[in-house]
Amino acid sequence: MLSKKICFTAILFSISLFACQKKEACNLDPETGNCFAAFTKYYFDHSTKKCEAFTWGGCDGIVPFETKEACEKCGCN
Repeated sequence: MLSKKICFTAILFSISLFACQKKEACNLDPETGNCFAAFTKYYFDHSTKKCEAFTWGGCDGIVPFETKEACEKCGCN
């Protein structure tokens, strides 16, 4: 089960990096998902024009950026 979670997290991380190259991640609204873990992830908030944290449950949902640094490097505006 742990290897599935690691694989899933790696896929999400890869997707967020690829999406950032297309600037699509800047427009994704975060979704917590259906699980009950509490991982801090990031998204670009268009109202504040900043990368903001949200709590991701660990499965499903939408994670635009894995880290604040990844969000900031994407250059969303």
